Amino acid sequence: GGRIFSEEQLERLRAQVREMFHFSFDNYMEKAYPDDELKPVSCSGKNVFGPRGYALTLIDACDTLAVIGDTAAFEAAVSRILAEVSFDVDVNVSVFETNIRALGGLLAAHFLAEALIPWYTDQLIPLAKDLADRLLPAFDTKTGVPYGTVNLRRGVPKGETVITSAAGGGTVMLEFTVLSRLLGDDRYEA
Repeated sequence: GGRIFSEEQLERLRAQVREMFHFSFDNYMEKAYPDDELKPVSCSGKNVFGPRGYALTLIDACDTLAVIGDTAAFEAAVSRILAEVSFDVDVNVSVFETNIRALGGLLAAHFLAEALIPWYTDQLIPLAKDLADRLLPAFDTKTGVPYGTVNLRRGVPKGETVITSAAGGGTVMLEFTVLSRLLGDDRYEA
């Protein structure tokens, strides 16, 4: 089996990926941050789950900065997350989306920061724990499969449907297990 792409082609493709990523990320930071996402047509920000967000795209994309080799931008993103992100917001969020994009993003950034940022000493972990603690009330169900929505400040919203999916319960296993192991606290995988 020969290679499909030459090393030169691979480098050209890597450069294109970095350029496309930075086009999106830089425009988010310039036109939408601290909102959660950038609306592509109006080039304005929007918050995914309510009137106040928590910089979801910054958290979600932080690890990609490291993966594409932009260590300086990765370090700046980690610093900004530590200085500016708070999950103490009165907003109903999707447990699934918040787990994979925010909690997963924080954990991925943590592992990469350990390797790439000299001053980093686990500062993202308390933020990840805070978020996981805010998601935990969603698991207070008869089956242990979480509700689909949780309010980050007040827990499960009144009237929240008990209809959920096994995927909603299964998708949290990775992030919650990793957090349990990092903290030495089995509450997140019990």
